[in-house]
Amino acid sequence: MIRVLVIDDEEGLADFMQRILSLKGYAAFMETDGVGAVNFFKNERPDIVLIDIDLGYSEIDGVEVLKRIKEIDKNAVCIMVTRITDEESVKKSKEYGAMHYLLKPLDSKDIVAAVDEAARVIRQRRAS
Repeated sequence: MIRVLVIDDEEGLADFMQRILSLKGYAAFMETDGVGAVNFFKNERPDIVLIDIDLGYSEIDGVEVLKRIKEIDKNAVCIMVTRITDEESVKKSKEYGAMHYLLKPLDSKDIVAAVDEAARVIRQRRAS
């Protein structure tokens, strides 16, 4: 089973994404804090990570979370989720290896489509 970690400081949105992904057959987990999310990733190694760039009260933002996750596992499949559309965040996210960059407000179809695509990549890796 593909395991997905949702990282968003908006607990309601994180819960929404977790529920949608669970209904689609993914094992979905959520974290609302950047440092906690990096620790969860380090210990649990989920297959896919959805990361909100603006983590509000967290010590680190989503771009730093992405960077730290990629330092732990350069092959981690990460999808950035945000309201922020500034070029610097997009550039850094791509530099650090984000697979996608989804803009809020999110439609459940967008979330599932991005995670389904990431899951196909993971299954192909596992098969080869």
